[in-house]
Amino acid sequence: MKDIKITISEDKLEAKISIAEGEEEFPSDKEIYNTIRKAGVLYGENKQVITKIISDRHPVNEMIFASGKPPIKGENAKLVWYLNLSSSSKPMITEHGKADFKQIRQFTRVKKGQSIVSKLPPTDGEDGKNVMGETIFSAGEDIILPSGNNAIISADGLTLCSKIDGYVFLKSGKVHVDNVYHIKGDVDFSTGNVKFAGKILIEGDVRSGFRVEATDSIYIKGNVGASDIYSQRGDVIVQLGILGKGRAKILAGGGLRAGFIQDATVSVKKDVVIKHYLINSSIFSGEKVILLQNEGLIRGGKTFGDQGIEVLEVGSTNNIPTELGIGGNNYYKVDSQKLNIKEIEDLESRLSLLNKREAFLKLLRERVISLSAEKCKELEEIGEKIKNLKTHFQKLESQKKSVDVSINSFDHDRSIKVRGKLYKGVTISIGHAQYYIENMFQGVEIYRKEEEILIEKMLETKG
Repeated sequence: MKDIKITISEDKLEAKISIAEGEEEFPSDKEIYNTIRKAGVLYGENKQVITKIISDRHPVNEMIFASGKPPIKGENAKLVWYLNLSSSSKPMITEHGKADFKQIRQFTRVKKGQSIVSKLPPTDGEDGKNVMGETIFSAGEDIILPSGNNAIISADGLTLCSKIDGYVFLKSGKVHVDNVYHIKGDVDFSTGNVKFAGKILIEGDVRSGFRVEATDSIYIKGNVGASDIYSQRGDVIVQLGILGKGRAKILAGGGLRAGFIQDATVSVKKDVVIKHYLINSSIFSGEKVILLQNEGLIRGGKTFGDQGIEVLEVGSTNNIPTELGIGGNNYYKVDSQKLNIKEIEDLESRLSLLNKREAFLKLLRERVISLSAEKCKELEEIGEKIKNLKTHFQKLESQKKSVDVSINSFDHDRSIKVRGKLYKGVTISIGHAQYYIENMFQGVEIYRKEEEILIEKMLETKG
């Protein structure tokens, strides 16, 4: 075989020929074509170039004799995020240019079924062909949705959704959702205020000046200072105690359990259960207030339980003003409007997400040849959802402006039981009726019959 060399470029879009022999030893056209075919060149030959080489019979060096057809690349797939999952721990900057170290972004709340990120699929483009006759596909590069724990991919493979109510975060490039937010130390400047859709477990204290909010229960293994603790639907459990300094506020859709409470305000829908004592605080329970362990003491402040109070000792020898009452749910209704306000904030967030989802579907409709019937239906449903959200908005706003302060009937089953000492100086309030304790009692049950407050000796006393 005469010295014929075929060189193919790395991308296979060009083929070059080199022939070293001169006119006398120049290969025949058959030899040239056989070498070209043997090299695998099947597409894009320039016949004029090859014919000229054969007719000239002169040496050639890397002359291009075949060219492929480059593809017209389609657009790559891209992710469209509905939420900002930045893990930055930088403080927020206020409108006055100051850093607010209490407002540190820790996580983003999500609801079950909420869209986190969607994928716009790649477009096809126009295929090419290399000199070997192989098709060069032109579709843009695809992306795999970064699904992690409790993050599920929709049936059409285009959207990553939350499997549960919780908080969403990025870890090792994956999207994860969890429904328990675990803080291994204190709530302080290192964490900022905490707001979470789910349960919160705090291993340490909640330092003064900080706020903890959850849709579910809040467990605090340490103390609570002059802080705000809000649980929308769950309980608040403080393993040690609450040292409120007159500024602590506990609000819960469930109940409260704590070691002790001092100088704080509490408004909960269910029972308040205290292990030791309750001092100089305002307590409003939609069910009972119970202090039947250890000191079991209430001293100073106001304590109301809508279904009654059970306590070992009330007041002091110094006649510190102390008020016990039944009718706490009226106070709870007033404070629960704050939970309505928080629900309004959640509705605003959902409305924003619906708007983003609608924008994505419109972008998708522009990118694909035809939007699926399912997606068309979803676009229609979004408008209806927005309408319903606005109706719910109006209802909550109306509730926020008006508070039902009706007084329920009181019967003997709803009473105040003091198993130990009831000191002079304590005021008893049941509905609109009041009774001032002028002498010390021991082991009594207090209740209202018609318009009169009655005090009876308990059959069994404890403490």
